[in-house]
Amino acid sequence: MLNPAAAREALIGYLLKDAEAHEAQRFDEIGRRFDGFEHAFPPGHDRALVELRIALTFWDAWIDARNHGWQPTAGIQPAEWPGLARAIAADLSADRAIVDVRVRRLFDAAGKSSLGDRVQGLTTRLRDRAGPS
Repeated sequence: MLNPAAAREALIGYLLKDAEAHEAQRFDEIGRRFDGFEHAFPPGHDRALVELRIALTFWDAWIDARNHGWQPTAGIQPAEWPGLARAIAADLSADRAIVDVRVRRLFDAAGKSSLGDRVQGLTTRLRDRAGPS
């Protein structure tokens, strides 16, 4: 398992690398590191993990959008994903809350999500690993 600081640094790098891949139309590279990262994601209810969970849920939805031919996911158009990823990475780098209201509304797994089963599945996996609060 990663500690929260290591998870933050890794996730920042993955989001930025995938933003570059997306813009270069190397779509198959998006999310290559997701499964391994998800398995190493730190368990627990630490406040430091809240923003990381939002970012992880965003990343998962981005991969899902790619896997489904870039059909707009929750209103996000294909060209918007890299910019949103960079903004999330900037917020994580600055160790602040993710400021994009739409990202928070759509991908805050603790809140009500409009992305359905896939996000709920990720939320459940993370919650189950965290144990009781």
